[in-house]
Amino acid sequence: MKLVKASLAALALAATTLAIAAPALAQVTVRSVRVLVADPEVAAKFYSTAFGMSETRRPANSATFKEIVLNTGATPEAAKAAKSTPIVLATRRAKDEKPLSMAALILEVPDMDKAIAAVVAAGGKGGKANKSAEGLSYAMVADPEGNPIELLLKQ
Repeated sequence: MKLVKASLAALALAATTLAIAAPALAQVTVRSVRVLVADPEVAAKFYSTAFGMSETRRPANSATFKEIVLNTGATPEAAKAAKSTPIVLATRRAKDEKPLSMAALILEVPDMDKAIAAVVAAGGKGGKANKSAEGLSYAMVADPEGNPIELLLKQ
């Protein structure tokens, strides 16, 4: 009987702990994705040209360090109103440093062939469209500095 009571007490404590933690964890969201680049101005032009993104703000803008925030939208007003996760283009510490290894930026696109062509036309490196086991089409491309970008198309 003591084992049953102890087990029930442990279950109640665990349930209470989860109930308290769940609301705090439910508020966690992805705020932005940072891409480290040698020249944020050049990178912003690439992402604007290839993906139709617009600048929303510059939290840091000094001679030695810049952060340019871009989001989906043909105009700055549309990009500011967008509900999508913004990209923060930030200056790397050493301009001659190779791009750091990072998880690929993943962008959902409406047309894979046009997106790959836009990457190449804007100065990036194109890739080949592939099919995933989940029925998605994807391609690995890169910005002009070599930062990986995964393009994703729902079929």
